[in-house]
Amino acid sequence: MTSTSAVPAPATSAWRLMEPPHASSLEEPEAWAYRGIAELYAAVGRADLGNADGAPTAIGLLVGMNNQEYMRKLRHVAVVDSPEGPQVVGAAIMYLHVRSNPELAHAFVQVHPEHRRRGIGAALTDWVRGTARAEGRTSVLAPVDFGPEETDGETLAPASGIGAISANLPGVHLARKLGLTPQLVERRSRIDLPVPADTLARFEAEARAAAGDAYRVHTWTTPTPEEWIVQYAALEQALADDEPRGGLDMESDVWDADRIRLEDAAHVARGSQYVVTAAEHVATGELVAMTMLTWEDQRPDHTDQQATVVLKEHRGHRLGMLIKAVNLREHARLRPGARRIYTWNNEENPHMLAINVALGFVPAGGSAEFQGPL
Repeated sequence: MTSTSAVPAPATSAWRLMEPPHASSLEEPEAWAYRGIAELYAAVGRADLGNADGAPTAIGLLVGMNNQEYMRKLRHVAVVDSPEGPQVVGAAIMYLHVRSNPELAHAFVQVHPEHRRRGIGAALTDWVRGTARAEGRTSVLAPVDFGPEETDGETLAPASGIGAISANLPGVHLARKLGLTPQLVERRSRIDLPVPADTLARFEAEARAAAGDAYRVHTWTTPTPEEWIVQYAALEQALADDEPRGGLDMESDVWDADRIRLEDAAHVARGSQYVVTAAEHVATGELVAMTMLTWEDQRPDHTDQQATVVLKEHRGHRLGMLIKAVNLREHARLRPGARRIYTWNNEENPHMLAINVALGFVPAGGSAEFQGPL
């Protein structure tokens, strides 16, 4: 079987660009690219962010390529040839909305730390530009992640003026090469586990007292119950519609019950799970708030916070704190060995930031969204 190495070939070796093959499983020889891209992202995470917790897994990348109904994915890699086979030293992944944003391309470019300053990032950036144009896209959006200590020295502020990112990061240089400017900054936060049970119980009790008898909570794990799937999709759509976008020029993506079913199937295929807590408005039987935590069996130490939303007309009843406290309690029961949870918040969303800070989340870096026309 062709393999890749976590330690790429020497930086003096010649590299080349190629479109990687697609495999139907990780057991096939053609799966070398998925393993190589996953190892590349892990190396970048350790070097740039201090850990590889946010790096995708090989199976996650493969399953994502098999799921193209709502978001098409295109890939290109830089490889160094070796006796063991191609070694991935750089990668560009482009996401193209299928049912919204027909002019927009999302681009992610990564170069192995040991192979930077050799023109790989520039070549992959040129591929992004040319491919986006060939796909009829006229705007590119590219996120640049940064660690908790990387806002010193010269910084760039987004269009809104809220948040900042260091101007000296490699990803910033690549984004500027594409002619992109920062439009939004998101904060990455982390909480170390376990959260004391009495702390969660106190937050839950206080939130239940504020919500009163007008709301009841429901908790479930993979998959979403059919009785709630349409309403759950509506909550995902509400989050997409209401989330602050700063200076980003983009419209909401489309969420419906079929997309939730596809997402559930993808969770099963890549060996991941989730726990959701939702709040039901008793008088109407409508789900009006939800929050999700997801994790992968391959990574026992950490969990990721995904969507959290409370419908506008039901805010002010501490539903955000209620569902998050209950979901954290359920997560502790389901996954007692987890050691940390990460979450992302727009710096322009002070209410949700305040809830996370109260629960004990602390800053752990972030990401800036760069955007510009082609």
